[in-house]
Amino acid sequence: LAMEWCEGQDLPVAMFVNKMDKENADFGAICQAITDTFGKKAVALTLPIGKETDLKGVVDIIQMKAWEEENGQASSVDIPAEMKDEVESLREEIIEAAAEGDDALMEKFFEEGTLSDEEMARGLKAAFIESRFIPVFCGAATQGIGVRPLLDFFENSFPNPLEGRGLTVEGDGAETQMIDPDGVFSAFVYKTQSDDFAGRLTFFKVMSGQMLPAVPVRNNRTEKDEKVSHVLVMRGKKQEEVAHINAGDIGVVAKLTGTGTGDTLADPKNPVRYQATSFPQRTSTLAIRAKSSQDEDKIASGLHALMEQDPTLHLERDPEIHQTLLSGMGEQHIDVAVNRLRAKSKVEIELEAPKIRYRETITKKAEGSYRHKKQSGGRGQFAEVHLRLSPLHEGDYEFKWSVFGGAIPTNFQTAVDKGAQLSLDRGILAGYRVVGILVDCFDGKHHPVDSSDMAFQIAASQAFRQVAQQAGPIILEPIAEVVTTVPESQMGDVMGDISQRRGKIQGTDTQGSKVIVRALVPEGEMVTYAQNLRSMTGGRGVFERNFSHYEPVPNEIQKKIIDESKKEQEEE
Repeated sequence: LAMEWCEGQDLPVAMFVNKMDKENADFGAICQAITDTFGKKAVALTLPIGKETDLKGVVDIIQMKAWEEENGQASSVDIPAEMKDEVESLREEIIEAAAEGDDALMEKFFEEGTLSDEEMARGLKAAFIESRFIPVFCGAATQGIGVRPLLDFFENSFPNPLEGRGLTVEGDGAETQMIDPDGVFSAFVYKTQSDDFAGRLTFFKVMSGQMLPAVPVRNNRTEKDEKVSHVLVMRGKKQEEVAHINAGDIGVVAKLTGTGTGDTLADPKNPVRYQATSFPQRTSTLAIRAKSSQDEDKIASGLHALMEQDPTLHLERDPEIHQTLLSGMGEQHIDVAVNRLRAKSKVEIELEAPKIRYRETITKKAEGSYRHKKQSGGRGQFAEVHLRLSPLHEGDYEFKWSVFGGAIPTNFQTAVDKGAQLSLDRGILAGYRVVGILVDCFDGKHHPVDSSDMAFQIAASQAFRQVAQQAGPIILEPIAEVVTTVPESQMGDVMGDISQRRGKIQGTDTQGSKVIVRALVPEGEMVTYAQNLRSMTGGRGVFERNFSHYEPVPNEIQKKIIDESKKEQEEE
């Protein structure tokens, strides 16, 4: 997944094979596997000296030096005699990689069979930036083995900000803004963080000009000015004040009031606005609640602070299922966020699976009546309503008034309609909202003194409930359209898992070495899908889902839903 992202962003990639001091570590086999997997030539720029627990250091093939690590100190030593042939052979591969893509270097290589160190470094950097090969390093990071050659390669070959890719500017054209040290100031906000001492920290990358303290800047999204008193850089967790931040560098300012992740800060005379980062679709949702109702406000404020720092989190209160829902990029992502909230707010928090938004409907016509009569001294209550219910194939609800002859005065029509609609939210079988129903009031009775709007509302509501029970009520479940992208080798496992979830495969497409599986899956079966997909594919499978439609629930599952609803009502 990381390689796919880098290729999509046109970024060069280097790899470091860590833990070479562990049992069965085989650097040569790993380099071959990299080439086989990614279709790009993996070129080893370092070689391990020793193996497994006897690992002593590495050979830097570019500089033709050997480095051994002892007691945290790296020292230069001679290349072991038994490794010289292998090192010379690999150096030839590196020179070839450096010469490819540059006609002048290639011509010299053919003529002389080699390149100078300076020419090799120049060609290697060009080849790396153009992603013509994957440089591979090895070592054992906890011992510091192999780290120095990697850092040297960072310094010499990785593209600096002026050589890197720019940002897309919002507007009609697909314009790209490259780093411009001489331009008018602009910066892109890529992160927001909360600090216990400094408050809100805004991280940004300067795209043009310089960020200077005490100079007015404007948020080009909100079109409001922000006051910048101090400009900071981060050294680990330590904040250091600086005089300015140059184009291409990143910096931090504290206590900006209206600026968030994805915003553009700029000189008031510079109207540029950079395209905000596009985040992937959230894949997991859990219901969150405080054990004590008194702590609900603390959770809400704490979660909103977390969402400022992490835009991939989303919080909403669902009035239909009466739950607060927290969505993220997976259950582990949500767990980490909630643990941070627990530590910060000192509140006991519980997570649970969200309730499913089932619906109820009817499958056949039925009719009946209900008389509401109440006499308890003084003015009484009287209303009689006759209703006919029918399945409605388009739309959720429709009311029809077919009363003739004044059996019910027309001024009570609105009350009957309202009474029927009140019953929609109470459900027929398990308390879920009723949809797809035509209510026809065709007869009834009234009393010139005791009839009222409230009486007809009650009569209509009770008539609806009684008649609906005779109209073949069923429960509908939400169906999600699920698009899963997995390696071809895991396609069978994923399709089998979808079938076990009562899913219906709609088709498959091929995308390189990946397969896209399209399916319709009941929402109730999707609760553990993200976790299972990660397990089946080793984290290489991804999916998106969107609501598609509602379908009748199978009889055995409908019975289970009704029983659970009755149990919840008894507990309440």
